[in-house]
Amino acid sequence: MKKIFLFCLILSTSFYGFAQSTSFKELTDVMTFMEGKRFYNSDQGLEIQYGYISSYNTYGIKVKNRNGAQFYFINVDIKPYGSFADFVGMSPVDGANLSFRLYRDKLIVGKGESVEVTFYLQ
Repeated sequence: MKKIFLFCLILSTSFYGFAQSTSFKELTDVMTFMEGKRFYNSDQGLEIQYGYISSYNTYGIKVKNRNGAQFYFINVDIKPYGSFADFVGMSPVDGANLSFRLYRDKLIVGKGESVEVTFYLQ
């Protein structure tokens, strides 16, 4: 009985540590988390990721539609808030902004606006 209790305690502690490792306390936490991650919305047919954009020689937000067209947003301002992080990037083509709120398993474009679109981690 003690062995089972000890095993459960160790297991729950390791899950707690994993959950804590994805908190967004600092910019580096957010950057590390986003590396290689893709978020998708099947209704919109859009995929969002953050990473290096070689054509602009910088990091930014990459948006890809279901037809394969790519859109980029650079000069991204990232603000970590612990349980979430906010991203705001600017289109180098027309100056339009894209902003979203990142959580551990999803991101929401237009958070707090009249229309919000949720993207889920692929």
